[in-house]
Amino acid sequence: MIKINLVPQEILARAQQKQRAVQFGVAGAAVALIIVLVSLGFVARLHRLEKKLAADKAELKRLEAIVAKVKEMETMAAQLRARLQVIDDLDRGRRAYPYMMNDFVRSVPAGVRVKTLVTNGGGGSPFKLNMSAEARSNEDIRSWMRKMDESGRFSGVELGTVNAQESALEVLRSFSLTATHTPQL
Repeated sequence: MIKINLVPQEILARAQQKQRAVQFGVAGAAVALIIVLVSLGFVARLHRLEKKLAADKAELKRLEAIVAKVKEMETMAAQLRARLQVIDDLDRGRRAYPYMMNDFVRSVPAGVRVKTLVTNGGGGSPFKLNMSAEARSNEDIRSWMRKMDESGRFSGVELGTVNAQESALEVLRSFSLTATHTPQL
């Protein structure tokens, strides 16, 4: 069978052109619809993220208040620890002083008379002792220094100047002595 097209070519071209215009319009509308839907998705996502940001900011403020309270409590705890350390040092020093005096008295030989004793330190640190004394002989001074060294609790024993004073009965030697005592608690 033979087909003969009786419609003029111009009409067919216009119809085909209209059909293509409709197809492009539908395709353009579909693309525009897709762009609008994607844009709406981004807008919705932006809106959700803004809400989440607002909620996160509120949570951050709440947590910052908690952090401030924690820091305040840590500061108070550090102050309390410092106070307790001072009390502990004082308590330890109170216990250390009798031990130091006991060690000191044991070290003084019979021929030595202590005139003054000044102590510094204690608590958690060694005692620094400065003393002045009188002795009947140089041997008594040497004996005292040797006892202090041998005790293991005195260190840095240093003898100051020795002055001999004659009296009617005997010759007394005045001297100064410094040492460091480390208590054994």
